[in-house]
Amino acid sequence: MKRILVRSLYIALILGLASCTSGPKPSSTPGADDAFKRNDYETAFALYMTEAEKGNPEAQFRVGYMYSSGKGTAKDQGKAIEWLTRSGGSGYAMAQYNLGLIYGNGLGVEKNPGEAARWYKMAADQDLVDAQINLAIQLYKGDGVQKNPSAAAELFDKAAEKGNERAQTTLGMMLFKGDGVAQDYKRAHDLFKAAAKQGNPFAQHYLGIMYAKGTGVTQSRSEAIYWYHEAGLTYMKLGMKDKAVAMAETIGAVSKDSPAYMDLAEKLGIVK
Repeated sequence: MKRILVRSLYIALILGLASCTSGPKPSSTPGADDAFKRNDYETAFALYMTEAEKGNPEAQFRVGYMYSSGKGTAKDQGKAIEWLTRSGGSGYAMAQYNLGLIYGNGLGVEKNPGEAARWYKMAADQDLVDAQINLAIQLYKGDGVQKNPSAAAELFDKAAEKGNERAQTTLGMMLFKGDGVAQDYKRAHDLFKAAAKQGNPFAQHYLGIMYAKGTGVTQSRSEAIYWYHEAGLTYMKLGMKDKAVAMAETIGAVSKDSPAYMDLAEKLGIVK
């Protein structure tokens, strides 16, 4: 049963990692940013468009974003893709990433994982973390590209080195299982610890498993309970009640007298 739970956690994280953070970051386009910040989207759009028509890739990206979101202009996904493609074709990483999202999710176009991967790779090669993660997921699954867990692990590693907790957790899972990489419990533990401190419940959960079994670490009941409890609290915050209940039950199986069990059980309504 525990083996099935671990595998389900692993698959859930791999399949659920894809990021959809596609909004604009501060730009150097004169005046447009200030207008955007004060919610004067029509002025911002006009200023961005002026620069976009001059061939400014950053402004082209912002015009595309505003067409896609309907800010400052009528929503038009066709025009959004047109401007994002101009920007991405000129090498602007955020536009390339957004095109990956568009083709990967079929947003205004026919879903095309291969085209999504092509755009993600361009952005990933420029060290855009979200693009590295999304491309890694496609490589891991073989979605639109040839399945290659080893290449996926390399991309997760790059993102993990930049402190991304999702990449840290997923790479930790791959190292824990020896999936696409050589099994390495020590590094898996270190990655889980880094992600757990950032509040990733999957990493917290895996730390509990490692300490409970003494896998790659000195077995410690107290450490296991601590991390199971942390995972349970985080699952609750994220609305993942079933997983929070599983954490309470896991702690309860060790000791129903544990304060950690009582805390989760009371919050979940398991006991009164």
